[in-house]
Amino acid sequence: MPTAARIRPRVAAALSRRPCRPLAITGRTGAGKTTLLRAVVAKADLQAAWCPAVDLVERVIEALRYDRYPALRAALVADPRPLVIEHLEDLRGKPRTRDQIRRLLLSRAANGAASILTLTTGPGGAEIVRWLGGWAEVVSLDRARTRSARPRWMPPRL
Repeated sequence: MPTAARIRPRVAAALSRRPCRPLAITGRTGAGKTTLLRAVVAKADLQAAWCPAVDLVERVIEALRYDRYPALRAALVADPRPLVIEHLEDLRGKPRTRDQIRRLLLSRAANGAASILTLTTGPGGAEIVRWLGGWAEVVSLDRARTRSARPRWMPPRL
């Protein structure tokens, strides 16, 4: 599996390419997805907009409810800052919501704005990876697991 050092150039390229497909980084909890993103954004001296997926969905729903979606969409598409959306796993079982987010992110890409997504792997993660597969670049940050949970040295049995 790729390590953070191997993925770092892909993240930097996704932040600087215009236009670019959204980049999704998958990995288990603690794999270093957010740490990697924060380091690359800081090194590139960029101001990124950070947003959990559920917060973005709430903003979209509220905008739809109060007939402000065109203004929200225009603002998000025109914003030149990289948009980092974390925890896409929270969109499991919500295909219509995911479709709305996909259209929004593809519009940003067409306008030259970068979008980086994170997905914590686990139950239902394959559903999100399949959804991302056709329109986003997906890379995994999962580190190889240790072979055994047993300690290396064990006292002899008596």
